[in-house]
Formats: sequence, C-alpha cells, structure tokens
Amino acid sequence: MISLVDDIYIDEDLPVIYIRRLNSIILSDVHIGYEEEMASKGIFIPKVQKKRFLNIFNRAREVFKTNKLIINGDLKHSFSKLTKQEKTELNEIFRILKDEGTEITIIRGNHDNYLSLVTENYDNIKLVDSLIVDNIVIFHGHMNIDVEENKIYIIGHEHPRLGLRDKLGFVRRMQCFLVTPLKNNSKVIILPAIGIYQAGNDISLNHSNYMSPLMREYSILEKSKPYVIIEKEGIMEFPELGLLKDIML
Repeated sequence: MISLVDDIYIDEDLPVIYIRRLNSIILSDVHIGYEEEMASKGIFIPKVQKKRFLNIFNRAREVFKTNKLIINGDLKHSFSKLTKQEKTELNEIFRILKDEGTEITIIRGNHDNYLSLVTENYDNIKLVDSLIVDNIVIFHGHMNIDVEENKIYIIGHEHPRLGLRDKLGFVRRMQCFLVTPLKNNSKVIILPAIGIYQAGNDISLNHSNYMSPLMREYSILEKSKPYVIIEKEGIMEFPELGLLKDIML
C-alpha cells in the first residue's frame, strides 16, 4: 500500500482510495448511462460502465477488507433526466450491493440530477452533498467552497491523466491520482475516473485547464505529484509536475 496523505491509501492498480479512519473505499466518476447518451447521437459503444464499476469495487473490497463505499459524484451521466439505462443499471447495482451488505454514501456530483428517484428505495444508501470527518472534506469538486487551512480535500470531477512525450515524439497518456498542495497549508487529492469512457483530461501547469474552482484558484501546481496507474502492474509515484514540465503535454 502507498500512503498519499496521512491514513489515505492506494494499492495495486486500483483507481480508488481507502481511508483507514472511515474504513471506506472511495471512488468517483462512474458515469452510468453514458452509452445510452452516445447511442442517442448515433454512436454505438459497448455497455461496459456498470461491469467495470462492479469489478473494481469487488477487487477493492478484497484488497482493503471493507464493505463501506463512498461514491464521490457523477455516478450517473445524464444532466437533464434519469434515463432508462441509468434507472435499470443503477437498480441492478444497488440491489447487488444491498444483498452483499454494502453501506453506500453517494456524494452528489454535477451529473447526479434525479439520482434520488432511485436511491430513495434503498435503506443502505445515503445521498449527501459533501462529507466532512475530522480534517477530511470529501466533495465532488464542481462547486465553489470556502477553503480552510490544514484540510485534506478529496475530489473527482477532473478525470486526471498524465501525458508525457519522449525525445522521439512518442506520447503516453496514463490515468492517475493527483496530490496537490494548496496555498493555505491544505492539500487536495483528485481521484481518477472509474468510467472507462471518461479516459481523462491532461493535467498541466496551467490553472485555467482545470474544471474545479478549488484547483483553479488555490492549487500550487508545480508541487503537484501524480501517482500513475499502470494496468496489471500497480501504481507508480512520479516526480512533481514542476520537474516534469519539459516532457508533459
């Protein structure tokens, strides 16, 4: 296991974190229903988001030995409604997790409109806007907040990936966690996306390239450290972005 900050860990090649004091797995940006939205635009892609989410959580549950799950926003995809695919697949997921005794907390993201129409039917699910425990603040990352000192903020929303170019011009893009110090002695941990079609946005040293107000206004990007997920290999700690600037995309 690798400690990102305090008692917050990552392990194997899993795109999730584990917080020991909460005994909980945290993941973000599943985007159930994405395939149906693409189909409405004439783009037909395999329906794999649900299967990938369940596979990742089942592996994480075995590694971290807990049945508590926090979903940090954008569990579903459609902004304007609850689609047929979303309703069907969310109910399938929730029934499976309820039968397995999983305690679920869902933090609303900007895509999670109408999610309560499904979650209200399950007594093992809490739907909240944020979660604060001790010095840890968990929220999706799309909202403006008052940033306090000596906090650990955990967000999704950005879908971070590290893009590198070698001397021959070959490019490699890799999904990652990003741990970034803030201007007031706090830190933010950005979670990678679970959804396979939400492959990522390239992290950079340009504040305007980030979607979260927290990152745009408070981050010290040169000191940000990526932890890159290498499928079937593990997670690799990379140098700070300030040291990678000459080879970053």
